[in-house]
Amino acid sequence: MKLFGVICIFLGLLLQNFSRSVIVMQFKANQSYIASVLCENKNKPEMHCNGRCHLKKELDRDAQQDKNTSSGKDKYEVMFIDALQSFQTAPPADQLIFISYYKAPSLDTLIPSIFHPPQWSVA
Repeated sequence: MKLFGVICIFLGLLLQNFSRSVIVMQFKANQSYIASVLCENKNKPEMHCNGRCHLKKELDRDAQQDKNTSSGKDKYEVMFIDALQSFQTAPPADQLIFISYYKAPSLDTLIPSIFHPPQWSVA
């Protein structure tokens, strides 16, 4: 039963996306009936309409329905701005701030009681 529901939903989404193709295939399958019964121009045979007026009305109705359903969607415009052209990599000289740090000399010297070379390498 679940598989049947999934297939129905999938076919519904598929038919919604290809509605124009379905309308044209339905017209081709029933063209003789549409031309003889539903055509607006059946009294004017010199127009050679053969039911295309009904097809045009159906396609227009489908396009209007698509427009109505897609009007609720938000559309965003994406624009690329190259901001690196106006970006300066170095500040002007009058805005430079010099910071100096004090480094204690005792941190650079080795402590002989902890560090000593291995005895076998000393000759």
